[in-house]
Amino acid sequence: MSRKSRTERLNLSIEEKLKRHFSTVCTWKGVNMSDVAHELIEKWVEENAPPGLFDKEDKSIGNKQS
Repeated sequence: MSRKSRTERLNLSIEEKLKRHFSTVCTWKGVNMSDVAHELIEKWVEENAPPGLFDKEDKSIGNKQS
């Protein structure tokens, strides 16, 4: 059985027009805005973190669990 990781809320400020466009595209594609933001942040962290930064942390970070 896989263990669910704890989630936390993140609030951010973006321009009204960008938020509206983001919401519209997510609705059109049938996806959740939070899921898309999570995927984008996860990818950004993977691409920008220096090598070895998270080696000692939980290896489940960034891995999708079913």
